[in-house]
Amino acid sequence: MKETQRGKRFIVIDGFLSDQDLSGARDLMERATFTRQESVISAEDGPAFRSKGMQFRAGLGTAGKSGRPEVYEELAHTVGMYSDFYGQAGSDWDRIAFAFWKYPAGSRLGWHNDAGQGRQGEFILFLHERWRPSWGGELKLIDEDPQSAAEDEATESDLVLRMEARIEQSATSPVAIVPKPNRLVLVKSETIHTIGRVDHTAGGTLRRTLTGFVSKSQKREADSANAREKFEAILSANCSPQPAH
Repeated sequence: MKETQRGKRFIVIDGFLSDQDLSGARDLMERATFTRQESVISAEDGPAFRSKGMQFRAGLGTAGKSGRPEVYEELAHTVGMYSDFYGQAGSDWDRIAFAFWKYPAGSRLGWHNDAGQGRQGEFILFLHERWRPSWGGELKLIDEDPQSAAEDEATESDLVLRMEARIEQSATSPVAIVPKPNRLVLVKSETIHTIGRVDHTAGGTLRRTLTGFVSKSQKREADSANAREKFEAILSANCSPQPAH
């Protein structure tokens, strides 16, 4: 495992899994059941295929835990190592969700930013056995900090057009990351990115990934906010002037 590239909003790690663990991850993917998914970004994207998701809240990636596929443990451990990127486990994030994805020739995923739902970031592990650079399917991203929501909404109400407007206004060009087998890419939340269309020359070779989100439970955030509000209300009541007798 070697970190080979780093930007403001992404990290590329090559040779992520050992040969044994990579084989295990591919076997796990082969045994998964997939359903066809139409793009929620654009009707022009074409279909992809998604497995049933897995989500873990506590203990994943820590010493002494067993019984779960090694690829999940390794990914969670790596996410925990990059606290400068995702924040601290427990306080900044408390869950990791995983799903396998397959993209056939002719499909892509349009520009978007995966903001909201308590997400701190995401990761993509490429699991296909072979990938020619001419087959496309690159992960492309804008390595710039996001604008405020107000600035985005003022630019364009439609999501796709808003993302494209940001790219047109960008002072830099998108970074294109080739989907090299056994390559892991870490991405910060709200990073504008896209999956390039898989070229027809890929034939029957599918772009295969294990993709996941690192998130903070919204329920816990809401409970924490409610607790703070109640505490502040108590303090306010105790500090307010009392009527004279």
